[in-house]
Amino acid sequence: MPIKMRWTRRAYDALHEWINEAKRPMVRSILLDAGLADVVARLDAAENLGEWYAITRDAAEAIGPRQVEASAHAADAELASRSDDFDAR
Repeated sequence: MPIKMRWTRRAYDALHEWINEAKRPMVRSILLDAGLADVVARLDAAENLGEWYAITRDAAEAIGPRQVEASAHAADAELASRSDDFDAR
């Protein structure tokens, strides 16, 4: 029985780390664990970030506005904490 593709909040959040090449193995693992092998194949084959952007739009639609908003709030909080750490130096 084939694994069904399922976007999760974790997979959605990880997708945004794809830009960082050092984090790609972690992102790949998270996406594969979620059954998103076709997405990994699209990312691997992408020649530019336009395809990555299209995938992020598909993922946002799949997980819904509440999860997208929760993800954005979490990212804002993380950035704020990093800013606080930087300001303390």
